[in-house]
Amino acid sequence: MSRKLTPEERNILLENPELVMFNPYKAIKTHWCSLGKALILPAVTGLVIFLWGYLFRDLVNSHPWLYAGIGCGALIVACGAVPISYFILDDRTFKKAREEHYATQLKMLLPQDLECRIAHILWVTEQKAEGGWILDGREEMFGYSGYVNYFKLEPDTDLAVISGGDKFWAFVKHEKKTESFYQNL
Repeated sequence: MSRKLTPEERNILLENPELVMFNPYKAIKTHWCSLGKALILPAVTGLVIFLWGYLFRDLVNSHPWLYAGIGCGALIVACGAVPISYFILDDRTFKKAREEHYATQLKMLLPQDLECRIAHILWVTEQKAEGGWILDGREEMFGYSGYVNYFKLEPDTDLAVISGGDKFWAFVKHEKKTESFYQNL
């Protein structure tokens, strides 16, 4: 048996993302912005090499091999630093999301029309991030691999399952703030 979530309950989820276990990775946008930031170092290095050649023409003309060698070496070091800075900047996105309990991603993924159902957990295998439950009168298996804001799922307990069609699924932790999710449907 399911019921529609009220706007107040939806706001409870948005204000307390640490109580919502869900998969946020559809909403995490990485790789495009951080790659652009990672390429700043080679671009600045190239600009400095050209400015050096332009401002000190006499020195460059008297030592062309030295200018070319230093310029190529600097570009090689700058380009070699791109993967390192790329990974550092890319990790920063995930660290920031983790610190905020993936609140931005929850806000992006959470549909307006949500349904709440109560599932009775039969068994859980934490190592595989799977379990079995009775949902809508049927015994089914479920998985939560890739879900964040993890909380322990115990057998023989109830779990509020929030869904927005087939695109969004989340589990709500049973606490005082989320008591309305666990009331009889």
